[in-house]
Amino acid sequence: MSKKLLLVINHIDWFWSHRLPLAKGAQKEGWDVSIAVTGAKDDPNLATQHFTGYELPVSGVAKIIWSVHKTLKRARPSVLHAITLKYAFLAGLAARFDRRVKVVHTLAGLGYLFSGEGVKPQILRALIGPFLKLALSHKRAHLIFQNPDDMALMIRCGFATAERSTLIRGSGVDLNEFPLTPLPHDERPIVLMPTRLVHEKGVAVFIEAAKILKARCLNARFQIAGGLSPNNPSAISESEMRSMLSGSDVEWLGKITNMPLLYQRASLICYPSYYGEGVPKVLLEAAAAGRAIVTTDHPGCREAVQHGQTGMLVPVKDALSCADAVQELLQAPERLEAMGRAGHDLAARDFAVGSVVERTLKIYEEITD
Repeated sequence: MSKKLLLVINHIDWFWSHRLPLAKGAQKEGWDVSIAVTGAKDDPNLATQHFTGYELPVSGVAKIIWSVHKTLKRARPSVLHAITLKYAFLAGLAARFDRRVKVVHTLAGLGYLFSGEGVKPQILRALIGPFLKLALSHKRAHLIFQNPDDMALMIRCGFATAERSTLIRGSGVDLNEFPLTPLPHDERPIVLMPTRLVHEKGVAVFIEAAKILKARCLNARFQIAGGLSPNNPSAISESEMRSMLSGSDVEWLGKITNMPLLYQRASLICYPSYYGEGVPKVLLEAAAAGRAIVTTDHPGCREAVQHGQTGMLVPVKDALSCADAVQELLQAPERLEAMGRAGHDLAARDFAVGSVVERTLKIYEEITD
């Protein structure tokens, strides 16, 4: 049987930033790789890299399911690998009509559906729950989780089974792309928050912590690097972002493409997320680059940081604790540098992208054997 892999991903930018090593690794092992993704038709680089692209609609549940269904008939993959909960749900439903294909789902965090606040996500969970079980919990599906909290929750709720679940922490980090670099010796060190602009990522917490530290006269710059995420239900609009920044000295850099350079210029990474994370790739990148991290004691985030060794874990939605941790580390440069080196060692040992690719390819081989 020919080895054909179809990756289903939410956006072409996400493929290049997060899943290119997996696709290239699969090619190296003899897989014919296709990508079903929004933006495929406008990206000539897919063909250049010898991938076949299939366009997915931007939105519309029925449209996306139908599009994946048609793509399965055209590409005829032996393995469909859907990434993110949303696309595991939609592609999983489409795959139920194709009994030939084996299915792998990577649940890179449980996102808005399980971490969103208020009545709306509760209603969505009640409505979507039976269909989500239909998409995920069948004998041809294998699930990859990025943190143990998510895996335990989904098994407990009946969306997954232990025997068809694997823990692979994160999408990995390329240590050549994000090398260990010395801390800058700036009079005003930079505290950086790399993030998508989504409320639950803790943007407001970061801004409030910066205000607290400004009132304490801490000599530091605070920067947020990230573009708008209009398709997320909890997205922060540009006008909301401007309003949140009003009265603060926090710099909003917008979307940055050269992330390695950004980490090199920063002295400390602060990421006060309470989102349904898998393992945030920005934390793995920061650790690889040798930067200490202040983040939350929250599923996914705590996977990337060893408290007191590579950074600090603080409670969610607690700007004061966040500010205290940032101040403590900035005022101890030697400790900051030691944490950065320890973070790099952690990234090299536990999160190297080659290991993630190898373990994922092993799952493909096992389920098609």
